[in-house]
Amino acid sequence: MHTYFRYPTQQQGKIWLKRRQDIRPSDIAKQMRVSRPYVSKAQRVAEQRISKLLKNAAAINRISIEHSSSKFGFAVGYCPGYQSISYITYSPQFGVQVWFDHEGECSSCPENSDCERTIRGLAKEWKLEFPSDVSISRAASLLFDTIMRRLGWVE
Repeated sequence: MHTYFRYPTQQQGKIWLKRRQDIRPSDIAKQMRVSRPYVSKAQRVAEQRISKLLKNAAAINRISIEHSSSKFGFAVGYCPGYQSISYITYSPQFGVQVWFDHEGECSSCPENSDCERTIRGLAKEWKLEFPSDVSISRAASLLFDTIMRRLGWVE
């Protein structure tokens, strides 16, 4: 059985991100010059699509999801294959990303610059700042811990 997955459209992604940042639907409608019902429908469709994307990423990576929020584009679970807590993020800018909690020497990894760009970009979307001298693995840990606290999943 094949399930059809679609990312939110560019406009749905913009509306979804603005709603995640607690901008009122009426203000979004004014900014984007669309109707208030259009904003609500776009938000609903975006959340449905994001939910499917998060679940699909978890299934592909054999991650059992413990918490998931399509409103915030974030899920956390456990991957027995890597014996690791795993994070799944959705962002209009970065798409779906899967992160495995680990301690490592990121500076020697060929993916380091991509990870750093993505983690710092996600932090910016969440309105978080980390000092530039913080290692990328530490910044990721701070980012995911902060997101889970904001969502009320941990204290």
